[in-house]
Amino acid sequence: MIQFVLDYRSPYAYLANTQISALGAQITHEPVDILWVMKKVNNQPSPMCPPKAKYAALDATRWAKLYGVPFAPNWALLEALRDGRCKSDLFSRAGIAGQQLGVFVQVNNALFSAVWAGSDDLASAKGRSQFAAIRALPDELWEMAESAEVEERLAANGERAVYSACRPSSSMMKCSSATIGSISSRPG
Repeated sequence: MIQFVLDYRSPYAYLANTQISALGAQITHEPVDILWVMKKVNNQPSPMCPPKAKYAALDATRWAKLYGVPFAPNWALLEALRDGRCKSDLFSRAGIAGQQLGVFVQVNNALFSAVWAGSDDLASAKGRSQFAAIRALPDELWEMAESAEVEERLAANGERAVYSACRPSSSMMKCSSATIGSISSRPG
C-alpha cells in the first residue's frame, strides 16, 4: 500500500500524482495543509525563501519535462492563495470532500490540473461553481469542504503526516523535512 500525502499547492505533489497510478499499487490519498505540517516540522515554505523557491521552480519544470506532463502554474490562483483572497487549505478540504462524496479521483485530478496546468478561477465562489459544473462534480463539493467534519479530517491527516515525518524509522521519501508530495510504502 502507498500512502500519498499531498497538498494541491505543492508542485511535487502534482508531479507525483501524474506518476503514482503507474506503480500499480493500492494508494491511500491523504490531503493535508502543507503550511501547517511545515510549521510543525520546523520547515519553511518555498515562497518564503527566495533561493529555495527559485530552485523548486526550475526543478519542478525539469521533472515535468522528464515526465512529459504539462507544467504551467496558475499564477493568478497562486497569488490569490498568497494574498488571502482564497483560503490556503481550501483545495485540500475539497479533496477530502471528494473522498466523502465518492468522487475523489475526479476532484483530485481536476484540482491538480487547475493549479499546475490550467487557468481556472478557483479564488472566487462563482469560479469554483463553474469549475465543478464544467467537470460534472457534485454541487455540494465546496460546501462540504467547509464542514467541521472535513476540518477534523484535515487536522487528523496533518497529524499523521507530522508523525510520519518525525519518526526515525519512517520509510517516507522526504521533501526537505516535510512529506508533502512524497510517496511512502507501508505494510498493508
